[in-house]
Amino acid sequence: MNDPAHESVAAARAPASRAAIAWFFALSGLSFSNWAVRIPDISARLDLSQSQLGALLLCPVIGSLGLTLLSNYLNTRFGSRRITRVAACAIVASLVLIGLAVSPLTLGPALALFGAGMGLLNIAMNDQAATLERRYRRSIMSSFHGVFSLGGMAGSLIGGGLATLGLTPRWHLLLVAGVLMAGILISHRHLLAPPPRAERPVGALFVRPKGRVWLLGIIAAAVVFIEGSMADWSALFLTELGASRGHAALGLAVFTGTMAVGRLLGDRWLDRVGAVRSLEIGSALALAGLAFAIGAADPNAALLGFALTGIGMSTLFPCLLSLAGRNRSMSPSGAIASVAMLGYLSMLGGPPMLGFLAEAVTLHYAFIALAVAALLAIVLARPAARA
Repeated sequence: MNDPAHESVAAARAPASRAAIAWFFALSGLSFSNWAVRIPDISARLDLSQSQLGALLLCPVIGSLGLTLLSNYLNTRFGSRRITRVAACAIVASLVLIGLAVSPLTLGPALALFGAGMGLLNIAMNDQAATLERRYRRSIMSSFHGVFSLGGMAGSLIGGGLATLGLTPRWHLLLVAGVLMAGILISHRHLLAPPPRAERPVGALFVRPKGRVWLLGIIAAAVVFIEGSMADWSALFLTELGASRGHAALGLAVFTGTMAVGRLLGDRWLDRVGAVRSLEIGSALALAGLAFAIGAADPNAALLGFALTGIGMSTLFPCLLSLAGRNRSMSPSGAIASVAMLGYLSMLGGPPMLGFLAEAVTLHYAFIALAVAALLAIVLARPAARA
């Protein structure tokens, strides 16, 4: 039986909890983008070859995937509030270590720690967001992912500005780490407390989807395949249409920008049309945008297609995580972890596979695979939403 006094206290604390959880989403975007914009400088400082840099960039992927696989066990064992704190602190520490690295041997472990923190934070903060969403009894997940996108955009601008001013990566990342740590100290106390341990049985060491959660995971893999491929290949796609280097860079900016706007406005949309229609309409818009870009004869027309794709994609992954948190086949944290895990696997394998396909049929035609992924999401949306 629910305790009215407890519910009243929880309702009063909900805005503070929402702001705190949003901060950790912003931290994730800020951390990644501030590191990413300094990759060329760090590579030059350490005199890395392309093969060395490629091998080092696998370190955060391996760290992230490993901790994602363990996240369900850790969240149910220790609670997502504690894991969110620990993961965020690990990210901050890794930024300092990345900036201080003096060789590939010191940079590799720092990047692995960075990836581990990012992978663990991704699951823990989404578990916090899904729990709070259930308390609100309306959609709020999309806005958190919008904050993540804004954090990524802000971090890129801040990092680029500091690099232009001549600040070295060491001092840049140390400054960013200090600001992020201050935010952690201010906000961590407002994170949601886990239920008593007796009410949260410890999950399996490695989690896999069960029941219809598999369908949510397959859609997540399709969605992340599109997102990752757009990040890696959109500029080259536009270059093949005749765009200049600067013009081609607008492809990712347009795609991520429209995604950020769509996510910030997406919660009202999800409440209005529901999860099934949101998945179907969003996937259909992404399909239409990709088809328009593939059929475009010049870069400007393709940019319009990328913008439509970004709008369609904006609410898909947040909606999938919300559905995973409300599923009846698994625990919320287990379902979120398994859906995110399939997304991570797609992020690892999808964009390289698109590159191999482009080698065979040209990148322009390889983008048809992204349209097929959007079509798959449309087909599976209705049965997956009943998970």
